[in-house]
Amino acid sequence: MKAFYFPLPVKCIFILLWLTGTAKYVYAQCAAGASVFRVSFGGSFSSADIGPPLSAGVTAYAYNGSGNIAPGEYGLRKRTGGMNGWVDGSDNTGQGGYMMLVRSKPSASTFYEATVKDFCRAQSQAVCFSAASLSGSATGREVVIHVEVKNPGNNTVLANFSTSVLKNNDSISWSNFSFSYPLPNGVSAVSMRFSLSSPSVPADFAIDEIRVVNVGATSVNGNESGVYPNINGRYEYPVFACLNERVTLSMPGDPPKGKEFQWERMRDDYTYEPVPGATTAVYVIDSAKRVDSRFYRLRVADSGFIKSSNCSSPSSPTGLYVDPQPIIETNAPICEGTPLDIAVNVGTSVTWTGPNGFSSSGKRISIQNAKLSDSGMYKAMVYFNTACLLTVEVKANIVVTRNPIKFYLPQDTTLCEGKSLVLDVSNPGAVYNWSTGDSTGSIVVKKEGVYAVAINNEKNCQQRGATTVKIINAPSVRLRSDTSICAGDTLLLVPVVDHASKYKWSTGATTPTITVTNRGNYQLQVSNDCGINGASVNVGVVRCSEDLLVPAAFTPNKDGLNDVFRPVQDASIRKFSMKIYSRWGQPVFSSNDISRGWDGSINKVPQTVGVYVWVIGYTSKSGRQHTINGTVALIR
Repeated sequence: MKAFYFPLPVKCIFILLWLTGTAKYVYAQCAAGASVFRVSFGGSFSSADIGPPLSAGVTAYAYNGSGNIAPGEYGLRKRTGGMNGWVDGSDNTGQGGYMMLVRSKPSASTFYEATVKDFCRAQSQAVCFSAASLSGSATGREVVIHVEVKNPGNNTVLANFSTSVLKNNDSISWSNFSFSYPLPNGVSAVSMRFSLSSPSVPADFAIDEIRVVNVGATSVNGNESGVYPNINGRYEYPVFACLNERVTLSMPGDPPKGKEFQWERMRDDYTYEPVPGATTAVYVIDSAKRVDSRFYRLRVADSGFIKSSNCSSPSSPTGLYVDPQPIIETNAPICEGTPLDIAVNVGTSVTWTGPNGFSSSGKRISIQNAKLSDSGMYKAMVYFNTACLLTVEVKANIVVTRNPIKFYLPQDTTLCEGKSLVLDVSNPGAVYNWSTGDSTGSIVVKKEGVYAVAINNEKNCQQRGATTVKIINAPSVRLRSDTSICAGDTLLLVPVVDHASKYKWSTGATTPTITVTNRGNYQLQVSNDCGINGASVNVGVVRCSEDLLVPAAFTPNKDGLNDVFRPVQDASIRKFSMKIYSRWGQPVFSSNDISRGWDGSINKVPQTVGVYVWVIGYTSKSGRQHTINGTVALIR
């Protein structure tokens, strides 16, 4: 987007987002009071991914500035980034900073030490910090962190604290810990020692946001970070004011008794400086100018301590914007087909008009698929909630250019097994990003899947598209085995087919199935883009009756004549069962298939010559059920 004028420093914009809730700063839960020590290990969204080593004497662990962290080492990193197989996650502050990553070793339980000194009087102190296990949920690791606080003057222990077992999760799960302890009279320094215990070695964990807070010392309404000054009785962030307007900054409610005050304003280097003479709970700017546009805060301290940063508490800042001069920011010129973003950087509310009757409201608008006709003059009426009812009109000429990128991808297509397909979207000077990871203008496809591509050129124009490729084989087909039908009946021929797109029967039909009534040989040819296949079946026509013809004897001597005992095949039979018994009533054979008869053996053992009894049940074509019986002579 184009740059735009804002009289506050760039960092103030981030603070503004924090105040309005877009960004959020997270602390470990801690008692209200004045912070006398804080370490967040540095870093921000704009810093490198790996932080510098800690100061000498802070830890006995060795610094690791790259790669995996070994036992007895630590590192300052923004993310775990796959090191040592640790779960992924970032620091606890929400500002893209560093956290201290530790991999312990048995001979060194203490991993961090610090001394806090020269703090102002307080009844008690609290120590707060955030910690997280770097092991996955199924590892069963149990890491507990211990904190010991001592009076370095006489080496007496002021407090001991142990965390609960750090939670193992599939991503970093931060836990906030805090504990407090009384401060004996005359104690002006404390030493902290952080150590750990774990049944498994090495133990992998992260720590962040270590703070020491004076409880019962100077504070603003009990919580310095949660109180915002108001400007002319308003609490918006920032508060807008007209040129030469009288501006009053004050704290909400009555000023606390027995305190000193100092208003501070932000410098260009993002630090705060005292406002000369502004030493009461109310600060008045009689005739506001643009140079007064900045962030302000009020520092409060016990009497005599206002110049001590450890013994005073600053409020949360509030922003003042005098005589705002908004402009339109945009990502134009853009190519057609890409999103068009237009925004006004400041204001309480905004209404928009544009080409082709366009109208909208809000500080930021977006046209997702911009067309050439969206080019033209856009006007924004910017309203400010001020005592002078300020309204400002701004304009911008937006240009949408024709997209020169041209490409073609086939519609969803099929590809024969073993073949390949070239997808070519080449454009002069373009950059390509395929879903396959390729970055060339054309790719060769041999596998089934969805192939997507994004094309960009040097003018930030882009095109996107995708096609689905399905792999198929040559077709296959099977027809039923040869069969017969009763005279006057019909038979539906249903093939078993894979991958066929076209059908051609010997009858001339092109449907997947056909119905036949006559005897003959029926052939089916199926085809697709990958080949042709065929099958055939013989269909006979026979006389059908209610009666079943059963032979009186058979000769199972394997001469090919009358070797099997079964009824004469009759196409009128719908259901069939046959059982054969010896002369003593022992079962020797059974069948539910009229085409399957007895070969005169049991378990391949030929049976003796003699007479055997049979019982046959069947259902005829008419639906009548029949049961018949008789004898058959086995002759060899």
